[in-house]
Amino acid sequence: MIVGIVLTAILMLFLIAYPKHLKPVVAALAVVWSATAAWNIFDGMRSGERIKAIIATASLDPTCTDANAPIRLSFHNTNSVAVRRLTYTLEGFEAAFRASVSFAPYQVSERRLEPNETYAACRPFRLRNNENVDPKTLEWRVTIDSAEFD
Repeated sequence: MIVGIVLTAILMLFLIAYPKHLKPVVAALAVVWSATAAWNIFDGMRSGERIKAIIATASLDPTCTDANAPIRLSFHNTNSVAVRRLTYTLEGFEAAFRASVSFAPYQVSERRLEPNETYAACRPFRLRNNENVDPKTLEWRVTIDSAEFD
């Protein structure tokens, strides 16, 4: 967005300074704007593909030693580049319902994941609206919201 503002300001300055040479200036700025837009679209698509290549799982794990953090999350980076940071959402669903009874959005993992590396950790959860369910009966899902790559 800042690039667009700067390019628009440059266009306005050229309009004032060189009104007779407007066509080449507008054509040059259109090329720059198009290249910037194409790069942003390409980078967004590439980032989406890389996020899909990170395998995330969540399950209740009796080996987690902390009673307040019984959910084991694991992230496996199948990309060819390292992941610097992940943002994820942890949800617990009852088998018969579509609505989650446990919801923890936008959790952050600062753990660096090298290519083909797996990281697992125990995490806490919280129930929505004072739900009274056994966490052992819930289906746990983790969704990666965003990731920063090297």
